[in-house]
Amino acid sequence: MPHKVRLNDEEMKAIITTAKEVFGESVRVWLFGSRTDLNQKGGDIDLYIETEEKEDLLRKKLKFLVSFEEKVGEQKVDVIIKPINSQDKISLMAKKRGVRLI
Repeated sequence: MPHKVRLNDEEMKAIITTAKEVFGESVRVWLFGSRTDLNQKGGDIDLYIETEEKEDLLRKKLKFLVSFEEKVGEQKVDVIIKPINSQDKISLMAKKRGVRLI
């Protein structure tokens, strides 16, 4: 099945499993930015994550980035973490223009 995003199977699986390991089963993840444009090349991996977690978010963000890198190697990854159902400007943009992964 062709991807609607510019991630390989290993990267997709690593994002999903790592997000669940770090933020729990209720986590929601969108890919947005250049990796959602099949006509572009390169670019960092922009992830928007919604979680029910409220504490230690910086530590969890770092844990996510380290664990993801251990799975797929060094990548330029930008992560935005917000509470479930956030309605601020960046949240709405990431969810509207992005591709939901989980």
